[in-house]
Amino acid sequence: MEWAIATCALGGTLEEKLLAIAKAGFRAVEIFEEDLAGFRGTPKELRALAEDLGLRIIALQPLRDYEAMPEPYRSRNRVRAERWFDLMAELGVELTYVCSNTSPLALDDLEQAAADLHALAERAAGLGLRVGYEALAWGRHVRDWPQAWEVVCRADHPHLGLVLDSFHCFARQNPLEPIARLPGERIFLVQLSDAPNLLMDPLALSRHHRAMPGQGDWPVEAFLQSVLATGYRGPISLEIFNEWFRAAPPEQVAQDGLRALKYLFDRLGLLLPPLPKGSPVQGVEFVEIAGEEEDLEDLQDLLRALGFRLEARHPALELSLYRAGQAQVLVHLAEEEDRAREFPSVQGVGLKVGKAAPVAARARELGLSLLQRPQEGLGYAAIQGVGHTRLYLVDGPLLEAYGLVALGEPQEGTFLEVDHFTNVVPRWELYSWLLIYKALLGFQVDPVVEVFDPYGMFYSRSVRSPDGRVRIPLNTSEGLGTAASRFLQRLGHAGIQHVAFRTPDLFAFARRGAQEGLRPLRIPASYYRALAARHGLSPEEVEQLQAYSLLYDRTLEGAEFLHLYTPTFRGRFFFEVVERRGGYEAYGAANTAVRLQAQAYELAG
Repeated sequence: MEWAIATCALGGTLEEKLLAIAKAGFRAVEIFEEDLAGFRGTPKELRALAEDLGLRIIALQPLRDYEAMPEPYRSRNRVRAERWFDLMAELGVELTYVCSNTSPLALDDLEQAAADLHALAERAAGLGLRVGYEALAWGRHVRDWPQAWEVVCRADHPHLGLVLDSFHCFARQNPLEPIARLPGERIFLVQLSDAPNLLMDPLALSRHHRAMPGQGDWPVEAFLQSVLATGYRGPISLEIFNEWFRAAPPEQVAQDGLRALKYLFDRLGLLLPPLPKGSPVQGVEFVEIAGEEEDLEDLQDLLRALGFRLEARHPALELSLYRAGQAQVLVHLAEEEDRAREFPSVQGVGLKVGKAAPVAARARELGLSLLQRPQEGLGYAAIQGVGHTRLYLVDGPLLEAYGLVALGEPQEGTFLEVDHFTNVVPRWELYSWLLIYKALLGFQVDPVVEVFDPYGMFYSRSVRSPDGRVRIPLNTSEGLGTAASRFLQRLGHAGIQHVAFRTPDLFAFARRGAQEGLRPLRIPASYYRALAARHGLSPEEVEQLQAYSLLYDRTLEGAEFLHLYTPTFRGRFFFEVVERRGGYEAYGAANTAVRLQAQAYELAG
């Protein structure tokens, strides 16, 4: 089965798009009319370029506002179709399609629509061409695929068929089961896209939020199953409209597209050979932080205040391991070749897996970058994470992997474990990483959360392992002044902005932390006055929270979340310590705006 992608999904010139599509591994492409109009060469030259790149042009699209128009527009459309067919001949493409009419002048007349499409298909047949008909979710009169299918049936021409697009099906909440009863030979093209569950006009949703299969919330897998039940075995094409995709490097979008199709077809048991099975992620083994010499002493003081104790060192390298219960932090001097980067920073996270080799093999088949160990026999195999970070695949003892020497018996410290760590990414990378975490590690994706920042707004989508042991919020923002955007500007790329540790008793942790010199982020007194009103807490409870700068959230079901933050370390990253009670599963988003304002005051001095 042939995989394709429409040029409208990518940014750049048409030449740049085709190069990226071919490099990613696609062998077929749909040419969007606007891309053809902006091409500096002739259609024949475009055909030659595609052939040189090993790409087959499967469709020229779309032919808009064609059917069921009154005169004189109907006659003008016939002339326009002749010029369109000339372009198809020069491009060497045999399929085009008509989108259901959106013109306010269009007639509400299915018989006329069928007659117009029959005449168009008859002319196409004489030229050895075919015409598809697609229902747009915002069409003037035809908005659903069953209506489009009725028009195709009334037109009754072998060179006229149906174009099915998952987006329009889901946007109109069309049932999937009837698709399986269609005759597969009358489906001329199938297009796939995904989208988040947002309450929005279909046209706006289509123009701004389409995504690759697996990057949204819609059951694209079930849609494709229904299509394949018809016997259809023609091209499967990705048609995506999203301004953030067009702002991204075209190579990234094309790679995401191929990765999405591999993941989708593998889940359906249709990918040959299938993807390696990988290995479940069992937890976070360690967090890696690097810094300059002047950073490390202050970082060590902060870790000690959080309850970490120095457990092991490398005999020759500036590499130390700190532990607090199950939480481990690996601290080292920044590599010489990395000094141009912004330090200190969270460099990576060790993910505990049963076996690293199957995960690495799956990553390789999904087109992800595998990183070599810094020195032979030192560390773990790693996958390129967001920005310059690494996702280490931990399948053996940590001390042994890094050549660390334990410093006697482990010292008693605070019991902590890693609760979550936050990726901050540019908007166009958010979709990529949602798909990677799903396709590579089998993570689940939480709904979108919108959070107010003092200088704008940011959006968060979290992924988590099926057992909830690993949680990763991914944050992004369009506003240049938000905390997320300022982090990206300082670092110059995506990265890990904060790490949260979980404790069974945050009050006990805070009391001990105060004795160790821990200075939490200062939360304004006004927060606590509002908190009493919001949750009906007693004066004593509020006083206790305020004494240690703790924040509090509670669900309607009574689950509770307590958390505190450290000040931002060197303006780069910060830590959080949380306590979850009664099955609380979220991240205290109700308190995020307060935290961001407190950090803004802190950074302003």
